[in-house]
Amino acid sequence: MSSCHYLMIRVFQCEDTLTGIMTGVYDAWDSRIGHKNVRLETACNKTMELFCEYVWTEPDIEKAEKVIRTVKSRLGEEAFDMIAYAAACVHDKKADAIYRMIVLGLHLPDGTLISSMLTQPDVRLVFELRRRAWHMAHQYTGFVRFRELENGVLLSEIDAEADVLSLIAPHFADRLPMENWIIYDRRRGKAAVHSRGRGYFLLEEVDGESFLKLQSSGEEAGFEALWRSFHKVIAVEARVNRKLQMSVLPKKFRAFMNEFSETKTSAQGKNL
Repeated sequence: MSSCHYLMIRVFQCEDTLTGIMTGVYDAWDSRIGHKNVRLETACNKTMELFCEYVWTEPDIEKAEKVIRTVKSRLGEEAFDMIAYAAACVHDKKADAIYRMIVLGLHLPDGTLISSMLTQPDVRLVFELRRRAWHMAHQYTGFVRFRELENGVLLSEIDAEADVLSLIAPHFADRLPMENWIIYDRRRGKAAVHSRGRGYFLLEEVDGESFLKLQSSGEEAGFEALWRSFHKVIAVEARVNRKLQMSVLPKKFRAFMNEFSETKTSAQGKNL
């Protein structure tokens, strides 16, 4: 019976966050049953296989920080950057690819070389996911719109395919250091909250309805109307290119951009 047990693949299921994945990496490595006998996957992967033992990995900040420190010191900041961005993407094999990349890097005489080893399938997948997440985060730094609430707080809403909230928050903290603002990720129920002059923090399991019920300031509607008017005035009708516009500004971003709506008042016309 014992020999059969060890022939089974032990699948460590983790939360689909950087903390969750790093905790999974820690537990998978600490299991000491051989890297070929373990697999790491996020909890969103619901497909269960025969001859696999499934173990739930509870997110643990202390374990995650230990892994992150090891990655930064042994594999370098570039490798950690790749991993952090890749973890933000939606992909059913990302957690295991991150684990394999870390394992491979730690066995190299010079772990910093791992970032350039794109012939390795797992490293290549992490690299591709990193590029995808970076591109999406870069788009959101330009497409995010804020509206001013009655209490003076700036509120924005996004619905990103990737978990880019932690990737874009530093940008707005740098651009709006003396403003109180909130960016709410509707898809994940998360929010980045920035306090004037004090930095930002991330909130999990946020009640989105409470945000949507907040009233805009008295001047907000006027500013939104001015922004839509400006958007129309600068347009040259004879040179409108809908196909090009769609390629640089896909429809998925427009739901929260008031320049594309005459009636929507939940998006702020400040182009940051």
